[in-house]
Amino acid sequence: MMAGETATKRARRSPNYPQQPLNWAVETGLKLLDKEGVHAVPPDVVAANLGYKDANNGSAARVLANLKAFGIIQKAPGGKLVVSKDVQRFKLHPADADRAALIHQWLNKPLLFSKLLEKYDGNLPSDRALVFELVDEHGFLESAAQSAIEVFRASLKYAEQFSAGVTNDVAQEDAVEDEHQEIEVAVAAPPKRSSVPAPVHVGSTSHSVPVAAVREGVRYPIRLAGGRMAWIEVPDPFYEADKKRLEAQLAIIGTVDEDNEF
Repeated sequence: MMAGETATKRARRSPNYPQQPLNWAVETGLKLLDKEGVHAVPPDVVAANLGYKDANNGSAARVLANLKAFGIIQKAPGGKLVVSKDVQRFKLHPADADRAALIHQWLNKPLLFSKLLEKYDGNLPSDRALVFELVDEHGFLESAAQSAIEVFRASLKYAEQFSAGVTNDVAQEDAVEDEHQEIEVAVAAPPKRSSVPAPVHVGSTSHSVPVAAVREGVRYPIRLAGGRMAWIEVPDPFYEADKKRLEAQLAIIGTVDEDNEF
């Protein structure tokens, strides 16, 4: 083998890819956001905020490249770096669905990840098949291909878990809302009551003393967390003023914070 061919072989390197997963990048971006906000600062300042002496450090350079690959930090004029405003949106946005959309946006940012996601559309083959593809089609070294797939899988899992949490929360909120609507409808339109017995008069005096009349009420079950049940029994008829009085009474009933239960 000629010296030139040897040098070429030694110089071979794999294409760029994130060396840390997406969850690490998001957490690191939030830390940088707390330090500098969305102000453009020199790379050395960003590196120092991450515990490095300066941006010329090899480890610091790889970390910054990793954050750039996901779009967590971006280049700014004057050779500076800035935390993406999307990181701020992710931190502050009240809607988890929009935060999940940002997670998937960052997941698709690295070119390698976007190609794999587009090609397989959520139906990925085995890791062995993916490693072979990276080596055979994209020029990766085997060790780098294995590392890239591990980071890709971890990033994808993070995005899927985040989205799954949002879906579960929405489903629970919808179930609670539907349950409340059912109860409100039932209270607003109670079944017709049976005739109320006439007062019974005791004695022969002209002043009658009525015995308490028995009215039929309606009981409504309310499902609570942990498989518990609460029941509300209301008289028939049940008026709007009664409902407001009941709500006020419920508001002053003592409760126990779930976080303090053991």
